[in-house]
Amino acid sequence: MKKRRKPNFFAILLFLCILIGIFICISHLHNKEQKRKILSNIEDEVIEVNNYYLYGTHFNLEGIIKGISTTNIKQVKFILVDISENEKEYNGIYEVNENELKIATSKLINEGIYLEDIEAGKYFLLVKIEYSNNKVKYYSISNNTNYEDLEYYTITKNKSNKKVNIEFDIFQLDNRDISYINFNVAKVKLPKNVYDISIDPGHGGSDPGAISGQYKEAEIAMKHCVELKRKLENLGLKVILTRDGTEDTSETSKFGVYSVYDFDGRVNIVGRAKVKYNFSVHVNSFDTNTLSGTEIYAPSNASLEIAQSLADNIVNTANTTYSTRNTDKVSNGVYVRTFTEAEIAESSDSARKKGFEPYNIKTSTPYLYMIREVGGKTTGAYIDGRNKGYGTNMYYNSNIGVESYLIELGYIINKTDLNNMLNNQSAYVEAITKSIQENICKE
Repeated sequence: MKKRRKPNFFAILLFLCILIGIFICISHLHNKEQKRKILSNIEDEVIEVNNYYLYGTHFNLEGIIKGISTTNIKQVKFILVDISENEKEYNGIYEVNENELKIATSKLINEGIYLEDIEAGKYFLLVKIEYSNNKVKYYSISNNTNYEDLEYYTITKNKSNKKVNIEFDIFQLDNRDISYINFNVAKVKLPKNVYDISIDPGHGGSDPGAISGQYKEAEIAMKHCVELKRKLENLGLKVILTRDGTEDTSETSKFGVYSVYDFDGRVNIVGRAKVKYNFSVHVNSFDTNTLSGTEIYAPSNASLEIAQSLADNIVNTANTTYSTRNTDKVSNGVYVRTFTEAEIAESSDSARKKGFEPYNIKTSTPYLYMIREVGGKTTGAYIDGRNKGYGTNMYYNSNIGVESYLIELGYIINKTDLNNMLNNQSAYVEAITKSIQENICKE
């Protein structure tokens, strides 16, 4: 009998590699042909982007296009086109300025192109302009900024994540260089150094915050935040605290007001963790006990949906009330605090006396640093190291911003508020968790 020949595993492996190579080549050629087909319908004029950014879970851009008809425009839309020519549309906004058309994805920094619900795949981002005569024209997008490509990781849902790479690219077509934006979306495992949410317990170390008798704001906030972290992790979210309560509380401790912008300070911790949302938890105070209730501080120029949800859920769940404070109030329990002209002048005078150039602060700039500084360029962050009394926000000029809210649970000088915060902690935590689950964990 003849011996059965053993299979040549090397030959089989080689054959499989050749098949895979052929498949990749065919796929590449197909994709290239599809890209050519899609981009061949693009007009010659190009949108020049002068600003683009990530804020929270949204991508936004602003740009100008010249030399096109600006009359009889019906609507402007941004579209994501996949390789099979399927379109996903996003309403844009526009403004006609002589022969220029200014366009943007949104007026609000936390709206625009929602990155969480884009399926895995490859896409082109284009602009679609519809005219009243039903004519439709498509335009490509070029980068006219100093910013480079963006990288985004989605919020953890069902133990899975996606990575979104947003890249400017150029395709040569019939002696034309067509610039466009690529969206490459792929399922990935979240890297160890990337988190979904950061929780910032107010004050800490040598800074106790507001005090009433034996009770300190830093300690009350810490207890709430530890429980909140546990609740959010039970939802499957990856959460980081900006402090853990083990800080040195002596008067000589470096941890406190002046460590905020250190390398391991809370601002840089949030930026480095690549979170999408930050929640700072505080306890309020006033020089009299005339005020009470919960306050949620939100970014300026933003949708207040999450802020209102936090305020409503805390009031309805934690047996408390909306704050009785009216200054900076925009709705029940929701506040937007920005710099006043007097505060801007004071900041400029202080800078000159200390020998450095004043910061570029506007009346639209958020006053609260954990809203302003973690938002980067989008929220007007400005701690760049010129003031030697502070460290440096490493992300002050970043176009990747964290959407941040500051929660004032109640007033420590109000007996009803204080007792409620001390004895009803789980209800406050449950309310905040509910808002995050409804607004951030949504499918």
